[in-house]
Amino acid sequence: MLKRHLTKMWMMLVVASMFLSGCLYTDIQVPRAYRSASPIDVKAQVTDKVVVGESCNQSVLFLVAWGNGGYVGAIGHALMNEPTSSILYDVHVDVKATAYLFGLYTRTCTVVTGKVGSV
Repeated sequence: MLKRHLTKMWMMLVVASMFLSGCLYTDIQVPRAYRSASPIDVKAQVTDKVVVGESCNQSVLFLVAWGNGGYVGAIGHALMNEPTSSILYDVHVDVKATAYLFGLYTRTCTVVTGKVGSV
């Protein structure tokens, strides 16, 4: 009888945690819109190199979420080794998601790819 009661309680806890995702703690940033500079807006050259930057949000056990998965973080990582006067243009954005054990741990990343130019 006790074992059946504990099993029911465990199942209720699992179901409740699925519906209360992020209720214990959430601190994330998610991208909504971004306007990229075009080759006309910058001093584009054929030799401009392509860089990639990534920023991620993570969550554990459907209860705790954190991260900076926005454009600013991803572009910051892409331009990390570039001069401060550099600008990213012709930007392409992708979202990459990884989940383990039915989403008990998830990682969602914003990936930006663009060319480095100067103004």
